Amino acid sequence: MPKQVDVAAQRRTIASAAITVIGAAGIDRTRLRDVAAAANVTTGAVTHYFDGKDALLEAALEEVVRRVLERPAPAPADIRACIDISASYLPLDAEGLAEWRVWLAFWARAMNDERLRAVHRRYYAEIVERIADRIATVTSPAVPRARLLACADAVLAAVDGVGCRTVLEPDSWPANRQRETLSHLLLPMLTAFAHDTREFRS
Repeated sequence: MPKQVDVAAQRRTIASAAITVIGAAGIDRTRLRDVAAAANVTTGAVTHYFDGKDALLEAALEEVVRRVLERPAPAPADIRACIDISASYLPLDAEGLAEWRVWLAFWARAMNDERLRAVHRRYYAEIVERIADRIATVTSPAVPRARLLACADAVLAAVDGVGCRTVLEPDSWPANRQRETLSHLLLPMLTAFAHDTREFRS
């Protein structure tokens, strides 16, 4: 009886290997055989599941986003806890740095590809929704969802800024500097947002 293959699990294994390889070599220098070796599969297995490097990059990004969205995080008790959770999105370690390199490689591809831009917008929307849910726990329940989403977008923009600097200058941006910088950016903004309920009073 032929061995049953879990297609979803195999694709995730290869996508995870692609994150490691792209993170180390960059998308342009990534070879399918290197991804195959990292995943402990044949090159034929990689080409069976993925039609070229763009498809592999898209799967790698999907795996990055899955990790972000499935990362456990309790509802923050206060603004500083909310900032700490936001900091968990940063490239704080080698694994995070590899994931961010995939994210930025996808940015570069998406700039000239409307389909990839649509994928990127969808992932951003999911992450913004998650951040907005956390901000909602430390603000007035009367804050409209649109305002929460706008605030979450600003939080994510700050995370992007610190994350991009770290990817470009990893030796200059250790984890503690990333966290401190993000806190400097977010603490005044979230404090003002949490206490500005003038528009929401009945």
